[in-house]
Amino acid sequence: MYGTAVSALEKVTKYCSSNSKVGGKVFLELAMAYEAVGRTNEAITVYTKLTTCRIEEIKFNAKRLLYGIEAMEFMRNEAKSKAFSKKRVADPFMETTDFRNFAENFDDRYNTAWIDMDSGFYKKLTQSVVRGIREARQILLQATGKGEVDRMKVVQALRSTSRYFDDALEKEIEENAPQPEPVAFIDGKPILQPKKRTGIDAEVASMEKFILASPDQMMENIQGKWRLQLLADKRGDGVKYFNTTDSWQTLDTSAMQFESSGQEGFLSVGKMGGIEFDGERRVLTKTDVQTSGAASWLSAVVSGSAGAKAAPNGPQQIVSVDEVLLITKYAGEKRSEESIKDYFCVWRRDMPGTYDEAIP
Repeated sequence: MYGTAVSALEKVTKYCSSNSKVGGKVFLELAMAYEAVGRTNEAITVYTKLTTCRIEEIKFNAKRLLYGIEAMEFMRNEAKSKAFSKKRVADPFMETTDFRNFAENFDDRYNTAWIDMDSGFYKKLTQSVVRGIREARQILLQATGKGEVDRMKVVQALRSTSRYFDDALEKEIEENAPQPEPVAFIDGKPILQPKKRTGIDAEVASMEKFILASPDQMMENIQGKWRLQLLADKRGDGVKYFNTTDSWQTLDTSAMQFESSGQEGFLSVGKMGGIEFDGERRVLTKTDVQTSGAASWLSAVVSGSAGAKAAPNGPQQIVSVDEVLLITKYAGEKRSEESIKDYFCVWRRDMPGTYDEAIP
């Protein structure tokens, strides 16, 4: 019923003035309907506007209703604060009644919060925890070979970074979504103001905050030659390092071309072709791929399957890229993510003169 009232009243708001007797009543009824359906922000906006109405009756009712809704908001916020928490109420009661030491009166009692600190599972669980994006990056910088960093620690660092990326990307897509056209107006201005898009200026100062690079910035950052550092699956069953092999890719974002070289078993294979970039989802796709080398026939069979090179060959979603590391994850839709062995890829920038020759 209230939803129908909101819809009907919103349609006539552009013909009403908050300073007229009829218009004031329309907006007052609309604000009360907003409050009834839970659209508190719009109700407060209308009530606030009506507090300056020239009609005394409208102004008085608007102030009274505004006071009521603000009081309810204040009480709701106070109830969530620490001062009104259950613990602050329970502690004095426990101390007064000595209920906290009630179990001391019995010979047999149990500690329900007991944890075997020496168990291998607990140590494995706690030692693999990654507590922020900065720690995750430090772990991946150190994971250059087998035995350098615990396997589960590496996987947790990749999964943690991936979660930060997914949250930031979802937030960006939501903010960039087209805003609905305003339906309700009060004195020529929309009652529901469009959401303000948050910038990253305030977030840049924090090293613990994941900053999602813009599509243009990502395209600029991935330019150059990258050495494959490791491949990891999503479940943590395997991490493969490539510090003893020569696997690399060169990305030319100005010409939208790529070139790569790697190994299929004991044979080498080279690839080249074009690249496409989906700026909204940050997905890099290789197109018109041509293979060469001794293992080109094997690569044609394995490419796109669940084999060892499925993730690097398939669409890659760029999770993070900076002056040192490029982190990508498989972005294909044909298979379940859990079934992909090499879901994450970590690439390290090949600086000029580091390996064999400078990058032109």
